[in-house]
Amino acid sequence: MSFCRRSTLALAVSIALSSTAAMAEEAPAPVAPSLTAHVDLVSRYVLRGITSTYGPAAPLGNAGADAPESDRPALQWGADWSHPDGWYLGYFGSTINYSYQQLGDSYANRAISDFQKKKSIENDLYGGYSGKAGDIGYTAGLTAYVYLNGSHANALETKLGATIGDFTLTAQTLLQDVVWGNKGDTYWALNYAHPLPYELTLTTSLGYYTYSKQGRYLGSTDTAAGTRCAAGESFFTNGCLAGGQPSSGGFRHLIVGVTQPIGQTGLTWGLQGILGGDNRFGVKQKNQLIATLSYAM
Repeated sequence: MSFCRRSTLALAVSIALSSTAAMAEEAPAPVAPSLTAHVDLVSRYVLRGITSTYGPAAPLGNAGADAPESDRPALQWGADWSHPDGWYLGYFGSTINYSYQQLGDSYANRAISDFQKKKSIENDLYGGYSGKAGDIGYTAGLTAYVYLNGSHANALETKLGATIGDFTLTAQTLLQDVVWGNKGDTYWALNYAHPLPYELTLTTSLGYYTYSKQGRYLGSTDTAAGTRCAAGESFFTNGCLAGGQPSSGGFRHLIVGVTQPIGQTGLTWGLQGILGGDNRFGVKQKNQLIATLSYAM
């Protein structure tokens, strides 16, 4: 599950020029589709600012099958294909330091407690279309989340976005209930990227969430037992836990980072600082510093 899932990728474009007897000017030939790939090492895998816990207790921590996705170095990888007409496809994968299979199965089997067994691997398959209307760029797409060793975790999410200059606003909406979100949850992100001297690139991301308060695995009702949680408790996948009540939305994170290529090696280093917001139960997330090393192909 994101801080951010994607690494910086280089976009390779080749343009050929041709001439004809009827024209004195050279005209560009059609641009070929591009394919890029990357392998990344991150010091921690934090999705969308959740550094402490997804649940109502603060903090449950990674060992309790909770955030972050990995509290130790994680290996990530992926590939992106884009067509000059605007269509794109991509894949992202990452190791995770707990099991979505154990966490999902605990919904029905409350005796499960070993969440480090059968650790999951995240696979994101995405595609869509990007275009431009005047000075405004736009994108529309769909992401499928598929987990190796997962239970009640696979999902589809829509994506809509608009870009003006260095700013991009996106909205990603979940289409079904899963152990990590409710149908209708929408993640809003305002991103900014700008080149700096010495081949540095500044990246920032301001994140906000609007939540569906009640779902099959998250809310204020134990849907497996068919009973409402007691006052001061919230339902979190495998039972009613003491903690904050479900929220309809809130500030999720502010991320500020820099990246820089390492000469001509194909490697890029990065550093990101995360100012944590609140999760869906109003639990404050801790601040976090993350280092990255990426290789683009």
